Amino acid sequence: MTESATPAPLPPELVAAVLDLDLPQHHLDAMAADPDSAADVLLEAAGQQREHDPAHAKALLQILREHAPQDDHRQYAAHMLSQILRSEAWNEEADRLIADLLRPGVLGRGMAAVLAEEYADTAPETALYCYNVACRSVLAQPAQIVDRLEPLGLALLTGRARVRERLGLAPDAHDEQARAADGSDTETGLLDRALHGASEAQKDDAPVVHVAYAREHLDEAREHGLITGTDTHHHDVERALRADARKTPAVPLHTATATPGQITAFAATAELDPAEPATRERWAQALDPEALRPWPPERNQACWCRSGRKYKKCCGSPVVR
Repeated sequence: MTESATPAPLPPELVAAVLDLDLPQHHLDAMAADPDSAADVLLEAAGQQREHDPAHAKALLQILREHAPQDDHRQYAAHMLSQILRSEAWNEEADRLIADLLRPGVLGRGMAAVLAEEYADTAPETALYCYNVACRSVLAQPAQIVDRLEPLGLALLTGRARVRERLGLAPDAHDEQARAADGSDTETGLLDRALHGASEAQKDDAPVVHVAYAREHLDEAREHGLITGTDTHHHDVERALRADARKTPAVPLHTATATPGQITAFAATAELDPAEPATRERWAQALDPEALRPWPPERNQACWCRSGRKYKKCCGSPVVR
């Protein structure tokens, strides 16, 4: 997929509302230069302002809630706004924003994952609803698909199983499969696997590489059971990269692209499961360094996933959390 030569025009209501705010000129310039990423620019601006100028951040987030072109941007704006309001003790207003997100049919997968984690300890019923939304595509498939999940997908499904157990619900087939795939009774063990999916056999001085399937081979990877879905594969890898960066900020990260044939051939030779994400990371250790891409790319550089879009408009978008 390549970038459109003619970006879609911004909604007039969004433009008019933003111009009424005293935004720094570099944000306005970024929006004018790249209208498709305007909502990402505004979310980033609000995040920068929330500590030193919360009133301005709230005004900007309210504009995004009302006029952002995409649902994801509106939902992340509402969530950030609720956090600011809660920090100011406006709890009823913050609760109302979250309640709007939780209405049936509204919540998107990304925001569902964020809210599931937030409410897992304090409001398990709400957390379970969010986990069900976040895991919807997996729950619609036979439970055996759990063995092929990326680490972060498994973390979501295991979080769902723990919340269901806390609520006194009998484990369903996906719960049991997630527990078996997790192989750990501790949350620490799960998070460690989610954040560091590379094989334990990696040497300490080996590059840390996260591997994704090339976009033109996603359907083939799914048909061979190597991934569970095509829509979220690259974003899941991006989330794992960000998690690694937070955990070990001094360790350089890289990405590599594979085809299903490369991974299945390597797995057969090494006697590994080709559906395991760790197998891809093992495969990458033998790559020539020139085949690796340093992560993250600059915001205006091409995205590492080779979509043809700029990183800031693709996997680097603020809505990929």
